[in-house]
Amino acid sequence: MKLIRKQSIASLCAIGLVLLGTANARANDHNNLDAHRPLSFDDAESSGYREQAIKMGASLLLPSGRDVGGELEVEYVYGFARNTHLSVGIEPSIGGRGDTNENGFDFGNVSVGVFHNFNREFNNTPAFSVRADAYLPTGRDASGVDFRLRGIASKMVGQYDRLHVNVDLNVKTEADDEDRSVVPGVILGYSRPLGYPRRFNRTFVAEVGVRASEEKEDGAIVSAGVGVRQQVGYQSVIDLGIQGDLAGGDNERSQLRLVAGYSFSF
Repeated sequence: MKLIRKQSIASLCAIGLVLLGTANARANDHNNLDAHRPLSFDDAESSGYREQAIKMGASLLLPSGRDVGGELEVEYVYGFARNTHLSVGIEPSIGGRGDTNENGFDFGNVSVGVFHNFNREFNNTPAFSVRADAYLPTGRDASGVDFRLRGIASKMVGQYDRLHVNVDLNVKTEADDEDRSVVPGVILGYSRPLGYPRRFNRTFVAEVGVRASEEKEDGAIVSAGVGVRQQVGYQSVIDLGIQGDLAGGDNERSQLRLVAGYSFSF
């Protein structure tokens, strides 16, 4: 009964996101980078004031020594104040995954986050932002609310290249005995428009990151990824990417992720 209740809450959130997505779309900036579309890092730019967007993606998971899996990501974003936006998301998954031995369907935890940009980039000063997310325990066997605090800095280097540094602090309120309750991590992201100045509808992205393993006995996990965001019209953007673990702990399996997504604003 407890599992059914969790899945019902997650289903209602998913239905709400789909209904919001039926509205007419407006412009969506392919150069405004968001986590999971297609890589893990954010840039320091917030969504526009009163802008709404739906961001969707599907990932093919190829964990080492386990069955192939799949993951769906859906996120609703709303710029409720100047330089600040709210996000609500879900990540249901099925099949093999690198961080668990479960293969069954999992609706995943519902996430609620706030993103705030403190300043625009000027001269030698990068743009700075902070993002705070809470993950409600709606997934299979989940317990307690998890939190993530992310500090973000973005800056141009040269004429077109742009660097993004994300520093994460993940906190579990009900961690298992063998797990860490606080998991730090850092990601260095890179973006560059392709075809500029003749065209400005495609952006190349890349990242390398390191984070502590969730298992107390394991060391750091190093990962990397590359991808591209392509504006497919005035209203929408598609993204494609590939991510993989370069080094990891003994108990948490490495995995390869093939990511494809679609975003639109309204």
